[in-house]
Amino acid sequence: MELRRARSLVGYWVNGDLVLDDYLAVTPEGGEKQGIAVDGTAVELLNRFEEWTDPESVTRDFNGYDPASVAEAVEALAGAGLLRTKEDAADEDLMLDKWSAWGPSAQFFHFGTKDTAYITHERAAGDAEVAAWRVAARTEIEESGPPPEPFTRRPDAKRIRLTRAFLPLQRDFGDVLLSRRTHRHFTTDAVPLRSFSTILHYTFAPMHFFDAGVLGTLTLRTSPCGGARHESECYIVVRNVESIPPGLYRYSQDDHSLEVVSQEFGDEELNRLVFGQRMITTAGFVVFLTLNVHRAMYKYRNARMLRTVLLDTGHLAQTFALCTTAVGLGPSQNDAFRDTELEAALGIDGAGETALYVLGAGVPARRADGLPVSDTPEEIERQITEGAKNL
Repeated sequence: MELRRARSLVGYWVNGDLVLDDYLAVTPEGGEKQGIAVDGTAVELLNRFEEWTDPESVTRDFNGYDPASVAEAVEALAGAGLLRTKEDAADEDLMLDKWSAWGPSAQFFHFGTKDTAYITHERAAGDAEVAAWRVAARTEIEESGPPPEPFTRRPDAKRIRLTRAFLPLQRDFGDVLLSRRTHRHFTTDAVPLRSFSTILHYTFAPMHFFDAGVLGTLTLRTSPCGGARHESECYIVVRNVESIPPGLYRYSQDDHSLEVVSQEFGDEELNRLVFGQRMITTAGFVVFLTLNVHRAMYKYRNARMLRTVLLDTGHLAQTFALCTTAVGLGPSQNDAFRDTELEAALGIDGAGETALYVLGAGVPARRADGLPVSDTPEEIERQITEGAKNL
C-alpha cells in the first residue's frame, strides 16, 4: 500500500516544538483541532513521501536508523494522518483541485475554521461540563483585563462636529433596493453636507446601548454584528464634501464628529493607496474600514470569529450602499488597496487594528435620460489596465 505526505499541512512553532497542523482534519465532537508536534527526523521521513511511495522502500533506504524503528515511525505518522492512503487522499485531492488558484493561505483559513464545535441548546441545559466550561470562559475573560470600549475615544484630537440635521430616509425601500448600483463615474459636484452626515450616522453610529456585564457596554448599529462587538472603525478621506476641508479623518461614533488625522492627505496619496481605481479616486468621499482586533477577540477566542468579522464588514458595506442610494448619491466598494501603506497613513499598527475594506460615494454622473452612466467594455478594460500599471 503506497502512502503520500498530506498536502494540507501547515507548520509553526509552539513553545519550542514544531507543530504540523492538518487543516483538513475533522474536528472531534465537542473538541478542537489539535496540531501534532514533530522532530527533524519525522520531517525528513515525511519528505520521503512527497509522491506516492511504498513504505518498504523508505524503511530500507533510510540510512542510520534501524528498519524496524523506521517502519514503526511511518506507521505512527500514518496513524496521525500526516501520511495518507489513496483512499484517505480523496478529499484532499478534491480540495487541491478546487482551491488551487487561491493557494495554501486561503485553504488554511477556510478549512482550518470549518466544523467548529458549538454547544447545542439541549446540551446547554443542565450539563455539568458545559457549566464548568462557562465558568472557565468567564474567568478567562475577567482575567484578561477590563472590557474594551465600544468605540475608540480620542478626546484631544482636533475635530469637526457634523450636523445632526439628518435627511429623512423616506424613499420607498423597494426603489432603494432596485436602484442600488456600484458607481464608477461621479460629477465634480460637492456631496451635500446633510447627505454626508446622514450616511455616516445611519451606517456607523450607535443606535442603542446596553450593559452586557463582564463584556462591557455594547452598542447596536443598523447592521448586524456577531455578539454586538462592532469591531469596525471608520476612516474617511474627504475630497469634495460641502463645508468639510479635504483631508483624512476618523469618524468618531460617540459624538458624530470627524477627528483630523491629516489635512495634508490628498489625491496623490489616495491614488497610490487604491492603485488608481477611478471609482474610488473620483468619489466625493472615501471610507476605509478597519478591524479593532481586541474588541472582537475579548469575547470570542476561536479563529472562526475572523469569518464573522469579515461578514460583519460586508453587512456594513451593504448598509452604506443602501443609505447612500437612499439620499440620492452613488456608492462603490472595493478591497484592492496597499494594506501596509494604508495602515501607516491611518496611523494604525496593522496588528491590533488592520485595514479591511474601501467604500466610496459621490454625486453620480448621469446620461441624458437621467440614468446613471454605464461603463462601456472599453472603459472597464482601461480601468483594469491602469490598475495593473500601479501594481
